[in-house]
Amino acid sequence: MLFSEIIGQDEIKQRLIKTVSENRVAHAQLFYGEEGRGKLALALAYAQFICCKDANKFRNEDSCGTCSSCIKYNKLIHPDLHFIYPVAESQVLKGTKKGKKTPVSNDFVVQWREMILENNYYISFDDWNQKLDIERKQASINVADCGTIITTLSYSSYESEYKIMLIWMIEKLNYQAAPKLLKILEEPPEKTVFLLVAEQIDMIISTILSRLHQVKVPKIDENSLLHACVERLGLPESKAIEVTRLANGSFKKASKLKLQADTIGKNLKRFVEWMRICFVPDVIAILEFSESQAKENREQNKQFLQFGLGILRNSLMINLGHHDMVRMVETERNFYMKFAPFIHNENIEHFSAEFNDAIFHIERNVNAHLIFLDLSLTISKLLRLKEKKVAS
Repeated sequence: MLFSEIIGQDEIKQRLIKTVSENRVAHAQLFYGEEGRGKLALALAYAQFICCKDANKFRNEDSCGTCSSCIKYNKLIHPDLHFIYPVAESQVLKGTKKGKKTPVSNDFVVQWREMILENNYYISFDDWNQKLDIERKQASINVADCGTIITTLSYSSYESEYKIMLIWMIEKLNYQAAPKLLKILEEPPEKTVFLLVAEQIDMIISTILSRLHQVKVPKIDENSLLHACVERLGLPESKAIEVTRLANGSFKKASKLKLQADTIGKNLKRFVEWMRICFVPDVIAILEFSESQAKENREQNKQFLQFGLGILRNSLMINLGHHDMVRMVETERNFYMKFAPFIHNENIEHFSAEFNDAIFHIERNVNAHLIFLDLSLTISKLLRLKEKKVAS
């Protein structure tokens, strides 16, 4: 993986390159942030850059991509690159004694490489669970894998100056396994670099977290994500603008939205209808809307509410005069111009809190009919909340 192949994140790339050029590579680093921002891609590009044999890599600010080390990294088969990731304790492995044993990451390395390359390095925990055909709650980094780390790193490197141990989804580390990992993080073998990747930093065991140099991976900037939607996903610009707005800085989410392009137009039409009946307010229509929306599944309702949050954010920007911060297509412009005056500083926090609460309750399988009914009645009140004018 080359740095140039990563979407956006230019500031982090420069910082990582600088640590290598100044010989300040921390032995244990954590790349963390929400799904789809390129954490794993950054960690792999960094590892490849550290091990690249091209003398001009600092001038070019990237790995060469053609030396023997880079070629192996591109196939994820470099002998000094080691992976640990969550596996299923109950997974049955063919060919083992009595048909099963405690699984370790190396048992699934073929599937692991396939998943990364199939998804162009932008992967999710759901991708991995689907690849292994297991349920989300079963996957963890177990004691046996932590024992593998110690054994693997006790050997000398094969080709590179550094041995790289990349641990993906470290928040899935089993508590019983933590002491083994903690010990080797405190006393790592010479020329060993741990690159850990996580989405939920608050779920990482505190004693592990305290020993890591943290690299926060932010949202992908809109221009870079928009370009990627056009160039990599093959979307026309009008559709790419819609997807970029909804993806919230995640290329993984943008890839999913590409497959749901029809849903975007449906959600906009549905949202416009919803706001109109709430503004009137038409109680009968609100009841019918709530009943109809409740027939959608949980993920569809979450997506619809998240879509609404995006519209509210854009409407506020337009109301405040920041039109340059809003990407919209012509079919949306007329609605935004009429709706934006009703979204202002006096009600935006209430809108945001109510929508996020609704998403929270949808995730927990609360009755969707009641959620949308309650939210609709609240929206009706918030749309009538007058903006306070500041005296000039």
